[in-house]
Amino acid sequence: MGVEFRQGWGWLVLAALTTSTIGDEITLLTLMFRTADNAPAYAVPVLLIAELLPGLIVAPYAGRLIDSRDAARVLVVVSALQAVVIAFISLNPPFTLAGAALLSMLFTISSAATFALIPVLAGALGMTLARANSFLEMVRSLGMLVGPVAGGVLVGWVGSRTALLADAASFGLLLLVVAASGLRRRPQRSEDEGRTLLADYQPLLRNRRTMVAIGALSLEVFATAIADVAFVFLVTVTLGSGPTTFGVLTALWAGGMLIGAALAERVIGRRIGLAAFGTAAIMGATMLLIGLAPIGVTVVAIAFIAGGGANSIHNVAVRTLLQSECSPADHGKIAAIYGAVTRAAAIGGYVAGGLFVPNDAPSAYVVGGLLGVSAGTMGWRIFNGRWSASPVSGRN
Repeated sequence: MGVEFRQGWGWLVLAALTTSTIGDEITLLTLMFRTADNAPAYAVPVLLIAELLPGLIVAPYAGRLIDSRDAARVLVVVSALQAVVIAFISLNPPFTLAGAALLSMLFTISSAATFALIPVLAGALGMTLARANSFLEMVRSLGMLVGPVAGGVLVGWVGSRTALLADAASFGLLLLVVAASGLRRRPQRSEDEGRTLLADYQPLLRNRRTMVAIGALSLEVFATAIADVAFVFLVTVTLGSGPTTFGVLTALWAGGMLIGAALAERVIGRRIGLAAFGTAAIMGATMLLIGLAPIGVTVVAIAFIAGGGANSIHNVAVRTLLQSECSPADHGKIAAIYGAVTRAAAIGGYVAGGLFVPNDAPSAYVVGGLLGVSAGTMGWRIFNGRWSASPVSGRN
């Protein structure tokens, strides 16, 4: 796998990714407000489905595209398309749902491209893969923390059109920086070109460790999605609080994610698999704490800080694990598999979470917690073949 990169551009690429990530959060919030204000009530869940399902469908093709083309150039082209689509729907509100569906597909491609390019950035910046993924997680955590606030301010001050145009501009910045950086990830020439889509993925699907990791850790995504649905009802019904408490708890989760991202490389060390499964179990434990402990804002706040930190370390460890377990030539495909499975798990979790709301949010957290702890502990045992981890094995 050939790589190229101009010296000194690595941090600019990360800065552009940060800006674009904040823009993504602005767009998600803006589209939600626009749909809620100007469309029937059922349009909001339809919007959420439009943001998930199309990307799930195109994921296998996205992975093959990234591994058969220069991932950096793909990212440039897709960023340009994202900018155009967002600008278009900012000026044409009736096309919001169609635009959201198209953005879902483009986001799937850009996510796989970013996943494949992280090892290139790591090498260019002279850092370990875990540290590079930690920086990426900090970028995303900043987006989660700053994006909704910026989106709310922009929508309130200048309206949804200008807020969306700001995100379109962030994608324009990203494509310019990536294009100017000379970042390249040239694919290897394969003797198996022309194979069917299934045949292209079969070697990865037969990789037991990778598939066990994806399967078990997707159960954690399912568990977390159950709790995500119940969260607003935990605040409004169980705690009897309002938007301020909701906002504070959301900020505490994002703050915990920032702390976790900063500590991720040190926590993970060389025990990548143990970190991935261990933090899944910790997230499950925090959900159990919320569901079983005497309910109160203080308990939930502590659980959210700990859960956010574990979530961030978990994300770093999972990306590093998958990048380490698979050949660089397959990074696009493994990103596509993981993205598709986790999206499907999230959709299932949202449906399951709806069974507990509005009046039984704590039970949703208990169920999610039990599933999360099981995913982390039993998943680790199956993945590793034993409970203990070798301190010197880079694959653990």
